[in-house]
Amino acid sequence: MEAGTSRRPLLRRAAAWALLAAALLAEARAGCAWRATLTPGVPARSAHRHVFARQHPEAAVAAVFEALTDTPVDMAADNAHYFGFPYYLEIGLRCATQEPERTARRAHLLGLQPVVTVAFEEPVHPVRQKPERLQVEMRAAPYHDPGPCAGGELCRLRWYTPMPMVNGSAVTDVRVQSNIPGFSVERQRFSINVNGYMKETEKGLQCTIGHQITELKKLMDVHSPSRPMWATVDKAPVLILGGFSKNKVILLSDSGFEDFIAVEVDIDSCWIGSLTCPWTEFSSTIFDAIATESTLFIRQNQLVYYFTGNYSILHMATPGSTLWTRVLNRICVDKLNPVPFSHNGSEYVIAIGGGQQKGEFFLGTVRDGVVYFSDSIRAEKKTVCEYLAFSASCKIEWAVYIPEENKTLLLVEQEKDNTTSYHIVACEHENPHFSIMYNIPHFRPKATEKSFVMLIGFKEYSDIPMVLRGLSYNPFSTIFYIWGNAILQSYDTINYIFLSNFPGESVIKYFIQSYRGEIVCVTEAEEVWFFREGSSTVQQLYPSRAWSMYAKIQLLKGSEDYGVNETSLSFFYNQGELQQLVYIRDRNERIIKRKFPLTYILSHHCLYSHRYSPSSSLGLRFIGFTNLCPFTILKFRDLPKPQRFSRVEHYRAEPPVITDQTGFHNNRSLAVYQGLVFHLLWLHSDYNRPYADPVHDPTWRWWKNRKQDADYYLYLASTGSSPGGLYINMEHYVKIYDLHSNNKLPEQIYLDKGDEYNFSVSLSIRSTTERMREKNFNHMKITVVLSHPSNLDFFLQRQDLVNRASVLYKVSIRDTARYPQQELSGKNLLKSSMVLKVVNSAINCYEYSESGPALQGYRMVPVYIGCPPGKRLAFDITNTIQHNINMNKRYFNCLSQNPEMPCFFFEDVFYPLFLIQDMVTGDSGSFLGRYTLKVIGGAPDSEAAIVRYKPEDIWKYNIDNASTESSLIWQKAGRGVSETNPQGYPIHSNTNNGIKWLCQRDSPCHDIAPKGLMTPNYFFLVVVSNRDVDTSTYCDYNLEFVIHVHGLQLSSTRRLYFMKITMSTLLGLITLYFLYCRAARKIMTSFFNMVRKLEEASALSMGSISTSTSSIASRLEHSEYLLSASSAHSSSSEPAHPRQTNASRPG
Repeated sequence: MEAGTSRRPLLRRAAAWALLAAALLAEARAGCAWRATLTPGVPARSAHRHVFARQHPEAAVAAVFEALTDTPVDMAADNAHYFGFPYYLEIGLRCATQEPERTARRAHLLGLQPVVTVAFEEPVHPVRQKPERLQVEMRAAPYHDPGPCAGGELCRLRWYTPMPMVNGSAVTDVRVQSNIPGFSVERQRFSINVNGYMKETEKGLQCTIGHQITELKKLMDVHSPSRPMWATVDKAPVLILGGFSKNKVILLSDSGFEDFIAVEVDIDSCWIGSLTCPWTEFSSTIFDAIATESTLFIRQNQLVYYFTGNYSILHMATPGSTLWTRVLNRICVDKLNPVPFSHNGSEYVIAIGGGQQKGEFFLGTVRDGVVYFSDSIRAEKKTVCEYLAFSASCKIEWAVYIPEENKTLLLVEQEKDNTTSYHIVACEHENPHFSIMYNIPHFRPKATEKSFVMLIGFKEYSDIPMVLRGLSYNPFSTIFYIWGNAILQSYDTINYIFLSNFPGESVIKYFIQSYRGEIVCVTEAEEVWFFREGSSTVQQLYPSRAWSMYAKIQLLKGSEDYGVNETSLSFFYNQGELQQLVYIRDRNERIIKRKFPLTYILSHHCLYSHRYSPSSSLGLRFIGFTNLCPFTILKFRDLPKPQRFSRVEHYRAEPPVITDQTGFHNNRSLAVYQGLVFHLLWLHSDYNRPYADPVHDPTWRWWKNRKQDADYYLYLASTGSSPGGLYINMEHYVKIYDLHSNNKLPEQIYLDKGDEYNFSVSLSIRSTTERMREKNFNHMKITVVLSHPSNLDFFLQRQDLVNRASVLYKVSIRDTARYPQQELSGKNLLKSSMVLKVVNSAINCYEYSESGPALQGYRMVPVYIGCPPGKRLAFDITNTIQHNINMNKRYFNCLSQNPEMPCFFFEDVFYPLFLIQDMVTGDSGSFLGRYTLKVIGGAPDSEAAIVRYKPEDIWKYNIDNASTESSLIWQKAGRGVSETNPQGYPIHSNTNNGIKWLCQRDSPCHDIAPKGLMTPNYFFLVVVSNRDVDTSTYCDYNLEFVIHVHGLQLSSTRRLYFMKITMSTLLGLITLYFLYCRAARKIMTSFFNMVRKLEEASALSMGSISTSTSSIASRLEHSEYLLSASSAHSSSSEPAHPRQTNASRPG
C-alpha cells in the first residue's frame, strides 16, 4: 500500500513530462515561423530596423504606369490614382533546423506564395472616413536578389507585398499564412504601426521625444520589479514602458515590443518637493507611463508631462509636439490611472492628487491630439473626502472612469481608530455628486469549499485585514473588480463575490485584462495568477512546478528566449495573447518579448493535480487518469457567413503576372503592384458618394470600360507581347463579400435592431459503454451568459444524439430592440458580450495540435449593439428617373447633360427614391422606412457656389407654418394633412414621397435671372434623415446630396419686364411689316434707285481715280485757256458761248 502510494507522484510526474514533451515535439516539427519586416525599397539592403515614419504616398510610381499601354489600366481616366506606398513588406521564413535561404528555396519550389492580410484599426475619431473595419488580402510576389551568388543559384529569395496605409489608421495588424497545405507554417500576426515620434533628418531617423540609448546594461537591474504597460486598447500605435530606477528612460515600441528603442526623455526634472507636496526622496524614475493613439503621458515624481506625436495620417488638430509639455503645474500628482477604452472620439487619463491635493482627482481628455485636463472634480465645491465627511487621512487609492455612463468609481481609503477601511464611491459627472456604493469589509471572509463567497448578509471573516490596491472594469461583461490581497467581483458595483482561492498573503500590484474573459494578476512578490471571468478558480502560473519544467526544457532546446538569470519587466496582452517582456542577463544583455506559455502550464497542472486509477484488460495493466473535462471534441456548426455580423470589409489583390519564364518579380513589377493596391484602396474611400452607382461595388468604375477587352489582354500575355512583361488580371483586384466562417465564431458580433445570430455547438465523448455514455451526457451542459440581458436575449435548445455519442445545442442570440439610441453608422455602440461555456471546463479542457495545447470549452465574444459600421443611405438616381417618368409621364433633362448629376424639371413633381447599401455584404435594396427631407443650402447655376443656410432659415424654408412670410422652397405633393416630426418637418415614406417645388417670394430660389437663352436652374443641397421617425433600425441614415432643378419660374415683376420687352419688340416688328406692305412699291423703287445711284457714284469715282494721273497736264492747259478766254470776253462786247469755245479747242 505504501509502495503504491509512493509511486503515485512518480507516475504523475512521468505522465506530465510525457505530455509536455509530446507538446514540445509537435512544436519542434512545426519549427518554421514567418518573418515580416518593413523596408523602404526592394531589395532590402540595410540590416537595421526600419520604422514606419513616412505617412504620405509616393508619386514616382505613376511614371511607371505611363508606359503601360495595351493594359486595363487607363491613366487618362478621371478616377486614375496610381501612387505608391512609402514601404514594402518583406516576408521570409526562419526555421530552427534549416538555413533560411535553403528553406526559402524549398518553399518556393513547392509553390509557396505567402498570403498577407493587412487589417486596419479604425481610429478613435474618424475625420475623413466613417467608422469601418477594413482589411486587404495580398499574395506576396517572389523576388530573387542575385547578390554574391553564382549565376544559376538562388541564394537570396524573398517575398514582397506593398505595405498599404489608409487615411485615419495608424494601427495595422499584419497576418501571414501559407497558401498551400504541403508546406504548413502556422499563421502569425505582426503589429506594424505608424511611429509619429520619429523624424527623418540628414543623419537618419531620430527620436523626437528624447535621446536614444544603445547601452542597456547600465539601466537594467536583474532584481527590479515588473510594472504594468498601459495603453488605449487596440488604438495605441506605440507602447511605452518606464520604471527604470534612477533613470528618466522609457522603452518605446511600434511593433508590440517585437523590437524597441530605449529613450532618455527630454524633461526638466527639477522639482524635488515642498510643504504642500511632500516627497520622501527625489528620483529620476518615470513611475507612470500611458500611451494613447496620438499622445504619450508620463509621471516623474509629482510632475506630469505629455507629448503629441506627428500623425498627419490621423488628420489631427495639431501638428504634434516639439517638446514635452507639463500639465497640472500647481497640482501634486500622486499617480496616473489609465482609461482603457475611448468613447465618442476622445481618450481619457485620470490624475490622482497627493499632498495638499489628497482626495482630489482630475480627468484628462485627448481629442484629435489636443490635451485638456479638467479642474479638480468636486461636488458642492467639496472633495470626495470632505463631501462624505471622511477622516483627515482619507485619500483616493485608485479611480476608474466609465465614459459610456460619464461616471467615475473611486477606491477611497481612510484610517479611523487605527483601522483602515475602504469604500467604493461613485462620482456622477453630469451633476457632480458623490455616493458610497459599497463599504468593503475590514477583513477577508473565510474560504469555503466552493472557492467563492457571496458577500451577502452575515459571513464569517478571518483575521487577515483587507489590503486593497486598485480597481478594474470590463465594459463588455460589465464586471467590476476590486483587487489587492483579495479579489472581489461584482456585476452591479453593489453586490460582490469573494474569490477565496487567491491567498491573503499575496498583494496584487497590477491587474491585466484581455477583455476576452482572461485575467492575469501580478503580485508584489512577482507571482503570476490567472482566472477567467465567470469562474471562481484562480490558478498560480509562476512560480510553479509546471513553469520550472517548461523553462528547463526550453533551456535544453537551446532557446534564445529563455535564460538562467532573467527577470520580468512586464506582462501584457497583445493580439489576444499573454506576452511577457523579459530581461535576460547573459553575455548579450538583452530584452526580449516572448509569448507566455499559459496553456502549457495550465494543461500540465491539470494533469499533474488530478488522480489516476489502475485498470487491467486482457491481462495487461494500465493507468487511467481522471479526465475532468466533460467532453472530448467541441465543434461549432451551422455558422452564418461571418461578414454580416463581423462587419469586416475584405479586399483581395494579387501581384501582376510575370510573363518571364522564371516568374520572379522585379522593381518595376512591384511598383505596379503598389500602384494597383493604392488605387484599389482609393476606390474604396471614394465610393462614399451620395449618388448610388448602377452596380453596388467600388471596383465597378475601375474596369467598366475595359471588361470587354479582357480576352485581348490575355492574348497579349500568352504570346509574350504584354508591355513590360506584365499581365494585369482584372479579376485579381476585387472586393470579397462571401467569406466563409471555417466553423469559427467571429471575433466580434454587431447586431442591429432585431437581428439574430444563430449557430450550433456539438459536444462529443468517446465512452464505449452505454452506462458511461449516459453518465457523461448528464455532465455535458452549456450555459450562455449575456452581460446586458435587457438588450440581448438568447435561445438554447438541446438535442441528444445517442448513436453519435454527441450532444447538439442550437444557440440563438437576439437583440431585444430596446436600445434607446439611434446613431450614425458605427457610432456610440453599446458594448456587450456573450459568454458561451461548458460547465466544469474553465481550465480543464484542452485541444492539442501542432502549435500546442489550447483552452476550449469557454468563449467570450464581444457584442456591439447599435447601427453596425458599413451601412449607408444612397440616392437611387437610376430608379428615381424611371419612377419620375412613370409618375409624371415625361422627363425633361438639361440641355447640357451631366451623367453624374441628371436634372429634374421644376414643374414636375419630384419623387426621390433611396437605397440601403451594405458595404460589407454587398446587399443593396430600397429604403422602405420613413424619413424627413430638408433643403439646407443651394445656389443658382453652379454646384461649387452652394451656400449653407442658417438654422433659422432652414426652418423657415422647409416648414409650412414656420412663418407668415411666403418663404417655402417646397411642399409635399398631394392633398391632405401630412404627418410631421416634433420639429414640424414633414415625414416621407417610400410610397408617399412626392415633392412639389415652390420657390416662394422670400425663398432663396425665387426670381433667378436666366443666363442667356437658358432657363433658370438651381442646385439644392438636401439632407435626408430617418432619425426619430423610423423605428425599424438603430441607424440614423443621414444623407446629404445635391439636386439640380431647371426651368424655375420667374417672378411677376421680372415676367412683366420680359413681357414689356417682348411686346415692344413684337409691336416694332409688326409696324415695320405694315409699312412695308402699304408702300412696298415706292419703298422698293426708292431702295433700288438709291442702290443704282450708289453704284454709279462708285463707278464714277473709280473711273476718275484711274484717269486722274494721266490728265493732270491737260486739265492745267484747259484751265489756262479758260482764263484767257474769260479775259477776252470781258474786253469785247459779244459774248462767247461756252459750248462753242469748248468745241473750237483742239482735242
